[in-house]
Amino acid sequence: MQVQAVQGDIAQFKADAVIVNLFEGVTKPGGGTGAVDQVLGGILSQELQANAKAFKGKLGETWVLPTYGKLPARFVIIVGLGKQEEMKALQLRRASAAAIRACQKLKIKSAATLLHGAGIGGYDTEAAARLLTEGALLGNYKFTKRKGAKTTEENTDNGNSKDEFETLTIVEQSGDKLPAVEAGIRFANVIAQNTNLARDWVNDSANHVTPSFLKAQAEQIPGLSCTVLDFAQIKQLGMGAFELVAQGTEQPAYLIHLTYKPQGEAKKKIALVGKGVTFDSGGLSLKPAASMELMKMDMAGAAAVIATLKAVAELDNLPVEVHGFVPTCENMPSGRSSKPGDIVTAMNGKTIEVNNTDAEGRLILCDALTYAQKETNPDELLDLATLTGACVVALGKAAGGIMGTCDDLIDRIRKAGENAGEKHWPLPLYDEYKAFLKSDVADMINSGAKGEAGSSAGGMFLKEFVDKNRAWAHMDIAGPAWISADAPEVPKGGTGFAVRTLLYYLYNLA
Repeated sequence: MQVQAVQGDIAQFKADAVIVNLFEGVTKPGGGTGAVDQVLGGILSQELQANAKAFKGKLGETWVLPTYGKLPARFVIIVGLGKQEEMKALQLRRASAAAIRACQKLKIKSAATLLHGAGIGGYDTEAAARLLTEGALLGNYKFTKRKGAKTTEENTDNGNSKDEFETLTIVEQSGDKLPAVEAGIRFANVIAQNTNLARDWVNDSANHVTPSFLKAQAEQIPGLSCTVLDFAQIKQLGMGAFELVAQGTEQPAYLIHLTYKPQGEAKKKIALVGKGVTFDSGGLSLKPAASMELMKMDMAGAAAVIATLKAVAELDNLPVEVHGFVPTCENMPSGRSSKPGDIVTAMNGKTIEVNNTDAEGRLILCDALTYAQKETNPDELLDLATLTGACVVALGKAAGGIMGTCDDLIDRIRKAGENAGEKHWPLPLYDEYKAFLKSDVADMINSGAKGEAGSSAGGMFLKEFVDKNRAWAHMDIAGPAWISADAPEVPKGGTGFAVRTLLYYLYNLA
């Protein structure tokens, strides 16, 4: 799908549909919507007043009317913006996504739209265009890559086949505003397309998205340097925890390191670490079949980190040095798999008693965190992982959990998530939780007390591998990385969660 901008009159633009908007409770449209209504001879106003219950302007609500040949377009799609006093980024993004969903139902290929919300709620023209474009591209997403007899070549638009909706045109009456609209479109294209790329990888099957696949994807990103450690190097460097998980599978394991450096002096150095377990059976602590079915998505943290670094490279205007680390492997049962009771030595010298082989994510992450700090000495360190089912129990699918050593960093990530349309809720790392890690035979165990603060116990384990005074945040994205019910801008399945949060955090977007 392509989003473009032109100067002109939306009422005269040739497309299959024209998208206009209304705030909740408004029955007599003004502005661009009013102009379209005037060309239609007042049909919109008449229908809105005659069918007040059919369309109320609630956020994401849509109503489709024919144009009766009075416009070049066949349909007018009215999208609700919700209450004007509640206008935020989420409203602009969701309204745009809902309008695209309406286009999909009509099975049309093109639409022209007004720029929703510019000048309202503090959003200037560029920001409004960015949010509208984000919503449209996110809402248009479908994963059809493995459907039927369609070939990879026929599925070229992040899983979308060529017979889907094709072109959205933002029609701006003022030529002076066109550069700002185009700038917003360019930025949003990178954000949304890379979010959709992460969605593709999470939605795809584990026999296609393997550690070797992630390695190949990382190595081919222009504008980034990429180094990869193989299993022998992982072992040689003393990453005993990572090694223990990786040794039980036929798939090769890797530690991927992506680097973006700005052309000028970097104002800050940030390291992102993403869990890349491409399939998690639980190992010898085998999951029940029902819990194993979706474990292809246990690499959602890795997908988010690689997609974020790819977006940063494409934008290439960030005055910050960014490193992405992805430990990737499978967690499988075999004659070589780790056994409950095994003791290993992590890269930082701490010994770990493995009391649960299904708590493998923290084992590969702890060595990756140590390595990331040793290699880059970052100002800020973030890790992302589908780490614990306990986080899903605590927060459901609506939010990820966040915890760490720096309240300011956590606050900034949460604010970025709010602006990006992704929620992160703070969870504690109380000193009392360190008792969960106590082992009689090693420095710590890898899985805490069953049924007690599981997300925080996982975070407390990782904290043991973070240097003192390091600004660190752990993002447990187990809940929102995969959803089973549609929202306008987030179709069910893999969500690409945290790509937008990371980009809004890095670029300080509102």
